[in-house]
Amino acid sequence: MLIYVPKTTPRIFYTFKIIFERLLNVSLHFTTDIDEFLVSTEPKMAYSSQKIEASVWMEATALLFEENIMKQNINTEKWGGYSLFFPVKNGNFSIDFASVIFFLVSRYEEYDNAVLLDKHKRFSCKNSIAHTLGWHRTLMTHRLAFALAEEIKKYFPQFVYKTPQFVEFSTHDVDIAYQYKGKQWWRLCGAFAKSIFTLRFTHAQNCLKTALGIDVVDPFDNFEPENVIPKPIYFIPTASFGKYDKNISVKSNAFRRLICKIKEHSEIGLHPSYHSSENKSFIEKEKKKLEKVSQLTITKSRQHFLRFRFPDTFRALLEAGITDDYSLGWHDDAGFRASIAVPYPFFDLLKNEETALMLHPLAFMDCVFAQEEGSSVLSELREEAKKMGGNLIVLTHNSYLQ
Repeated sequence: MLIYVPKTTPRIFYTFKIIFERLLNVSLHFTTDIDEFLVSTEPKMAYSSQKIEASVWMEATALLFEENIMKQNINTEKWGGYSLFFPVKNGNFSIDFASVIFFLVSRYEEYDNAVLLDKHKRFSCKNSIAHTLGWHRTLMTHRLAFALAEEIKKYFPQFVYKTPQFVEFSTHDVDIAYQYKGKQWWRLCGAFAKSIFTLRFTHAQNCLKTALGIDVVDPFDNFEPENVIPKPIYFIPTASFGKYDKNISVKSNAFRRLICKIKEHSEIGLHPSYHSSENKSFIEKEKKKLEKVSQLTITKSRQHFLRFRFPDTFRALLEAGITDDYSLGWHDDAGFRASIAVPYPFFDLLKNEETALMLHPLAFMDCVFAQEEGSSVLSELREEAKKMGGNLIVLTHNSYLQ
């Protein structure tokens, strides 16, 4: 696949690689030589602001030729039954697909310091453009890539592309490994006192039994093997106890036994602590703790509370040796935060460059919805992912009991 552009930029390379290599499974190369482009007989398209005499020409807006982060004008235009942005007047399309895709997958809107965040300093789904336009549960990036592919195929019948395979991933955040087991005596005493005060006498009894060394049935002990492919991934926190970090101690025998049990049937990743999004040194320290206990090299992670900053958190993950992050999902809804469902590299907008960190978009988290509604939403997302292809990554918590 040949693409003509008047000049190459990091954003152009990045965006068209996502479209053609990751979503269409097609190899591509670029040219800035218009004569080379015009005489080529291979499948090709032009991307430029100036009109090109070509079978497939997408009129380009400025976004992919810029180097800085600028306020974008979000003027909407109807396309395929959806309201989209970056409209153009000429070419084969009424929308600059490439700019829309780059805006979505780079999470351009989340670099806006004027956007209101929630109490945990997180960007909310309701503030996203996709939610505002009514398609936050839609794989818009896939739809645009496939529409482009079909347009190319109209003029170049030899053009062959392959959509992503659907794969569902089971992932788990172990915020609190056990309700009783492995907890220090002072935490059990505190839980005992609180449960007496709130008239939870069975809970108080279990706390007392555990403190005395008597085994009880632990409702959070949900770590049995799953008969699924690919292997489930468990994200394990190793931070010290705090207001938002309440797992058992990494020094406890219960924690060590749990790690040994999980790694027999599943993959293990890091669950960086609540404050790791603000203090990058925490990620490396917590990763080393998990590697020491597990005797594994840890390369996967997902942020606790889905709490992260662009681009700081992702830079810190790279520096700590993390290669794959699974945080890119909504804490307050379900859907496709970047409108894409295949792993893709993180683009650092401040440095204006592609990085080696792979982002694995998260579609659904259990604790956002009541059980019946959650089941319906998950079915909706599953159908969308099956139709468009890609990975449906589902997050559940062992400690979330409905």
